[in-house]
Amino acid sequence: MTTSAGPRSTEPLVTVWKRHFHLATDGSASHAKGLALHRNGAVGQLHAAPGRFSAAVTVKRAALKAALSFPALTEEQGHALTARLVDVPAAVADLLAGRLSAAIADLLAERVPVAADGPAGGGDEAAGSRVGGVSVVPGADEIRFSCTCPPGRAGRVCDHSAAVGHAVAERLAGGASLLLTARGMRTRDLAALLRARVTDTVPGALPADAHGTVRADQAYSLWTHRPPQRPGTEERNGAGAWAETGAGGGPDSVDPLTDTLDDPPAPCPPARELAWMTEDAADRARALLAGTGAAGRPHDELADVVRVLATPDGVHRIPDAVRATGRDEAALRTSMIGYRHGGPAGAHAALAPAPVPDAVLERARDAVRASRALSLGGIDVVDGALTDTTAGVQLRPGPDGRWFPFTSFGGEWRPAAGCSADPVEAYRAARRARTARPTTR
Repeated sequence: MTTSAGPRSTEPLVTVWKRHFHLATDGSASHAKGLALHRNGAVGQLHAAPGRFSAAVTVKRAALKAALSFPALTEEQGHALTARLVDVPAAVADLLAGRLSAAIADLLAERVPVAADGPAGGGDEAAGSRVGGVSVVPGADEIRFSCTCPPGRAGRVCDHSAAVGHAVAERLAGGASLLLTARGMRTRDLAALLRARVTDTVPGALPADAHGTVRADQAYSLWTHRPPQRPGTEERNGAGAWAETGAGGGPDSVDPLTDTLDDPPAPCPPARELAWMTEDAADRARALLAGTGAAGRPHDELADVVRVLATPDGVHRIPDAVRATGRDEAALRTSMIGYRHGGPAGAHAALAPAPVPDAVLERARDAVRASRALSLGGIDVVDGALTDTTAGVQLRPGPDGRWFPFTSFGGEWRPAAGCSADPVEAYRAARRARTARPTTR
């Protein structure tokens, strides 16, 4: 059983938004001009309200108010979206726990049928063929543009409203909650609709990963929302969502220990399942002490140390961490910043780039070069990283396949927010962070 999922982007959702947004501009030159404005930092804070996105766009010292509007989702459409999630246990577990994962975003981006009779779902196919289905991403024909500039006041797409559309695409790369809010359905609203559909059903088994484990937080979420069992009817043969994580086949090793124990009060898991987790934790601890790793995965000592240091009171433990790891305080502090921006992979990237083939670095460099509006200065491959000395930014490949942005300050490279699987997006994040910092290099 694992405690977290690996990084995953919302690329399918972003792709659908970009396609619909581009079609909505109807081939206008403002689409490309808006992209240039967005890349140059002209778009201010993005606001989402039911039925619209809006932001201030600064052009030549003039602040214009631009917006994209579209219909909010109806209750019927909300039921259609939740129906798409019901048969995916991992999606059910995450949404019931209030998490809008990338997997859920992918499912919501797909156009699904709308049931004619609401949540009961009797006429999905007929209704779907009639209305064309629903997606959390508004259709191209639903998007409307407005702005305080003359073309925008006439309801036509302009450079400024197009820039807002590109800003939305960038924000969606980090999560779908912004789009749900703009469609009039917050994450909690979608979770409430889903909860109503699964109240009296037993969730399916969570799919195991390549190591044969499932995520503990997802398993616990499904358990807390499982319908209550009558006394004496609990499954004792290893069936059910939690039981899938136990040892398969034959009597379970924890049965003799738990048969005489009373289960704790809800929503805690029963004694048998708590014993499974304890046994699993003991096996992992035994493997760590023996130096053989846990669950087939190498032990990441740096991630363990930095995870503690990154807590609110962790800075007081730095002297202990220096003695335990043999690393100097400056390196550990840099790793702390990297961890806060990108998790364990960010902590490692803060110390050194992950080794990748030269071809990967060259492709990333070419992609970044092609994305720049102005080609001032070169981008060099130095010590396994992409460095733009003129701009004072650097990209480092991480051990998880993402690119981590850094900015130059005081002769050092400091981690910045905005790591991404796309080197172009990471480069833009580095430029934004560099602009926000003092000019000392």
